Amino acid sequence: MKIVFVGDSITASGNWANVIDFAEVSNFAVPGGTTDGLLEAIPEIASTHPDVLSILIGTNDFGNPAVNREGADVGARVLAITHKFRKHLPDTKIIVHTILPRGVEASGVDLRPRVLEANKFLHSNVTSDFELIDLWPLFVAPDGLSLADEYVMLDEPVLKLHINEDGYRKWETVLLPTLQRMVSNK
Repeated sequence: MKIVFVGDSITASGNWANVIDFAEVSNFAVPGGTTDGLLEAIPEIASTHPDVLSILIGTNDFGNPAVNREGADVGARVLAITHKFRKHLPDTKIIVHTILPRGVEASGVDLRPRVLEANKFLHSNVTSDFELIDLWPLFVAPDGLSLADEYVMLDEPVLKLHINEDGYRKWETVLLPTLQRMVSNK
């Protein structure tokens, strides 16, 4: 069994091969990655023929001067990625994650409503042939918008974009049982 992870730095920093002992694991996530980059990489990633594919992408599409997308656009782009993977990998089980909460940009720009809009789009439009894992409620702070302090990297007290080791352990509590079920049912 082969599990492939794709996404940005949040996924890239996960030690997936160390915590998954029931399948072969590859991580194609790219720090700073956007939906554009992942769309371009789909043929290469699909050529590895994973049994299960885990996707978490989109946070870098916000606030990046090169793209700076609105929420529904990012949600639609995430779904376009899942559907393109489906065309290349019709038998692969695909997990789509909602985008994690984040803090306010150093410039003071608040992109969090866009993230909420993207996640709402995903909730409304992910079809039953994909598995949706909603990370937002697991990681959101009491303010309802930010990444909870207990999961924030120490060097990001304002941006609150990347998760720490406790955050990865929290993510694993929902991801690993899902992966195990998918691998067992393959």
